[in-house]
Amino acid sequence: MIWIVGGTKDSRDILQKLVEDKNENNIIVSTATAYGGELLKKYTSDETKNIQAISEKLNEEQMKELIKDKNISLIIDASHPYAINVSNSVIKVTEEMGVKYVRFERKMLDYGTENVVKFDTLEEINDYVRQFEGKNILSTMGSNNLGEIKEMSEKNNLYVRILPTTASIQKAEELGYLPSKIIAIQGPVDKIMNVATLKSYKIDYLITKESGATGGEAEKVEACKECGVTVLVLKRPFVPYKNIFNNVDELVENYNK
Repeated sequence: MIWIVGGTKDSRDILQKLVEDKNENNIIVSTATAYGGELLKKYTSDETKNIQAISEKLNEEQMKELIKDKNISLIIDASHPYAINVSNSVIKVTEEMGVKYVRFERKMLDYGTENVVKFDTLEEINDYVRQFEGKNILSTMGSNNLGEIKEMSEKNNLYVRILPTTASIQKAEELGYLPSKIIAIQGPVDKIMNVATLKSYKIDYLITKESGATGGEAEKVEACKECGVTVLVLKRPFVPYKNIFNNVDELVENYNK
């Protein structure tokens, strides 16, 4: 059985190609949230196929139990580029148990140098923003980092773009974000919508992660360039991956070789 470590659009693309192009029917896809599991119902509800979804965070012991119980022979790590704890745990477990591991890693996006500033940590971005007052800042990093960037709202107008789920919105409200500062929308967001958002909220700075060329990141950066908005980029963390593929089609053609 194949285990796809998912939670991204990439993982769903890989699942679709494995099912449709390779006729793979014995697949487990894990996501950290119930919302991620909901996006897989198209496949898990098909009774002719043995495609299962696990919608919870797994620790290393649970990963080992899953591999044993489901007789996993291949793990495809298509987790988010910033979910480094997940990838590190999966790599460790596969090495201990002798299970084949392949990684799908999104291609890096060329941000250029005009109106782009890159940072190694979120604390560095906080330090950078402390010099400003009265600026309109839009975070597109989702709900996971809401607490870490909250201090930006002390002297500036901080808007956060997050998923329109109860959990995400509730987290934002509990941290003190006002409804007027919450933009709840399902991505990926196209360039037209990004431009409209930037203009409507008169955004000066947009915060994003170096997530890669897919998932709407390119459209986001193009919109910023058109609107003269400075992009503050949190650099992608380094993980010593092995058996890396940057293209879904190539992965599906070679995953079992």
